[in-house]
Amino acid sequence: MDNTRWIVVGTNFSEGAHHALAYAITTATQTGARIALVHAYEDSLDPSIDVAPALYARLDDVIERSRAARRGVHVEPVLRRGAPWDKLRNAALDLGADLIVIGTGPKAEPFAAGSLMTRMLTAARRLVLVIAVHHPHATKGESLPCNEAVS
Repeated sequence: MDNTRWIVVGTNFSEGAHHALAYAITTATQTGARIALVHAYEDSLDPSIDVAPALYARLDDVIERSRAARRGVHVEPVLRRGAPWDKLRNAALDLGADLIVIGTGPKAEPFAAGSLMTRMLTAARRLVLVIAVHHPHATKGESLPCNEAVS
């Protein structure tokens, strides 16, 4: 039986996703887990265009820039076609991941109906950690309305 521990990190290549990966790398360093960096995408309008090679290249670039390997953390690029909330959940189930980490940006409305965060929190069946990029107008300790991403 494979006892490898996994952390699934969702990425859309945004600042919030980069923060989520950084957090996951720190956690993996402490726990010995591996990371699956998952990007979900929809089909292009032109079915003759294969976007997968370019997306894998972007994933590889993000992994290299994260310097995870220097910290002894293995990050596996994973590309899935379909809705992000569905594909992140599927990747976590396939790998037996203990944790799913996603990021939000400062302008995100995390509790908006249909948001990735809301869908992940209600359907993931795994622990979901949301890493929020600081709101540009918040000061330390200041509360913001719940429709704005806060950390």
